[in-house]
Amino acid sequence: MLRILIADDHPLFAWGLSRLVSKLDEDVETVEAGDFPEAVRIAREKAPFDLILTDLRMPGMREFEGVRALRNAAPSVPIVVITGFESRTGLERCLESGAQGFLPKSSQPSVMMNAIRVVLSGEIYVPPSLFSSEPESAETALTRGMDGRSLREMHPNIQMLTRRQLGVLALIGQGLSNRDIAENLNISEGTVKVHVGAILKTLGVSNRTRAALLVTELGFPQEQPEEADKVMARPAHQ
Repeated sequence: MLRILIADDHPLFAWGLSRLVSKLDEDVETVEAGDFPEAVRIAREKAPFDLILTDLRMPGMREFEGVRALRNAAPSVPIVVITGFESRTGLERCLESGAQGFLPKSSQPSVMMNAIRVVLSGEIYVPPSLFSSEPESAETALTRGMDGRSLREMHPNIQMLTRRQLGVLALIGQGLSNRDIAENLNISEGTVKVHVGAILKTLGVSNRTRAALLVTELGFPQEQPEEADKVMARPAHQ
């Protein structure tokens, strides 16, 4: 059974989200809360949960204080913030508060489902669109490598990736999980994991989120990821 806590002060949206996530598994149980204090209480008293989906602005607590309270109440449960207030600053602060995902309420149901599956698989999901439309925030490290270099300064390292790894990187930029990447490229999920590890090490980034931001920064193709193989002209090798 998959148990999901849905926290939203708009009953209609919570109902719709509950119906959507019911498609994640044959046996899904959802528990709803209408404000942050209730959500925190339920997270503690009705555990365990496999996932928490929460609005950002609800009664009872300030925005990010509420996300942190949920994180403290359920330290090992992935949290996805689903909000109508879409900004890069909000995204960054949600991640800093302990969320593993950030979704605009305007997202298509298919995008929401894919993002939730990504988070359930142990990965982080952020919408690349937020990083292509706003300038880089100088006061945060989210869009920088582990050594503080800007994404543009890491550009030369792209040339160290194989063509197959470039294809994997382009799909990471679309928010696809390892399983979806494997299906797209017709390779095993284990091979994808190996490529992802090599990509992160080569680019000097610590997680998939930063790798995805690099894809957006460099303008990798989004509709036809296989074209990423052509981003750099160099001999073919695997």
